Amino acid sequence: MKNGQKWIDEIPLEAASEQRFGNKAYRHFYEKLCQETPALLSPLLPPNLQDALPELTPYFTESFGNSTRIDYGSGHEANFLILLFCLQKLGVFSENENQVLVLRIFNKYLRVCRHLQTKFKMEPAGSRGVHALDDFQFAPFIFGSAQLIGSKTLVPDSYLKKTVVEAHAHQSLFLDCVNFINETKTGPFHEHSNQLWNISAVPHWKKVNSGMFKMYEGEVLKKFPVVQHMMFGSLFSFDRSEKTSEADVNSEDIPIMTQMPPRQPAQHGMFAFQIPSVANTSTVRTASVVESGDLRRLHAEKHPNEHCPPPMAEP
Repeated sequence: MKNGQKWIDEIPLEAASEQRFGNKAYRHFYEKLCQETPALLSPLLPPNLQDALPELTPYFTESFGNSTRIDYGSGHEANFLILLFCLQKLGVFSENENQVLVLRIFNKYLRVCRHLQTKFKMEPAGSRGVHALDDFQFAPFIFGSAQLIGSKTLVPDSYLKKTVVEAHAHQSLFLDCVNFINETKTGPFHEHSNQLWNISAVPHWKKVNSGMFKMYEGEVLKKFPVVQHMMFGSLFSFDRSEKTSEADVNSEDIPIMTQMPPRQPAQHGMFAFQIPSVANTSTVRTASVVESGDLRRLHAEKHPNEHCPPPMAEP
């Protein structure tokens, strides 16, 4: 990842007048990435696993965007997750190192992607604008909400407070993502990040996390425009998992909402909570939404034995 940051800094931008979206200088980065990937991945594998390199290489190169469209989205992010899955399947990482994979390796990958997005003005791949969770990323919100389960000081609506976000962004993956949104977008939060604004009314992080998984399934894994680009092989197989039953595949009794209703209470689906109302660009919470102090007390009473996972490493 350090090499990636260095390459981005070294590549000069091309004249903006010659392109409308995405700076074409990104293609020089992508070319360099493709050339160096075998040398970057090979040291991770023992001699008896070097044959896996051709299968791992495309997952890594496709993790940083598309050189033709100069865009990046959740599908590219998914390729990096598949790469980590394959490395774990090969025994390079053990299940005991899951927190390290997320809070250190994935976190560093995330920072390289942000550097690419901001310097080369990459387009969000398939972005749904204000109806999307984020223009580029999805997984860090899943990991970040899991990291905050059991937190006694940070509750879901804490990320609406900019000062709180800035104070804890270096320790919380979720708040770090919100902080990046605050730095790159302008205007009221409920306008440019309406999905996150709605989710802030969920009473505790465990429910946020479970809803994020369902949302990821509906918005990423079950979207053909995303999965049509996924590559399958011996490590990441297209075959159905032996742990998946026919009932799981055909089940239709689990409602999955892929878009939050803007101003009505959600009674089922991913999140069951009262959504904050919005009037004249000023935020007005409904009476049924519990405020932060009460949420902390209620959460401590309901989950006395939960402990927050260790904070991620500082960049």
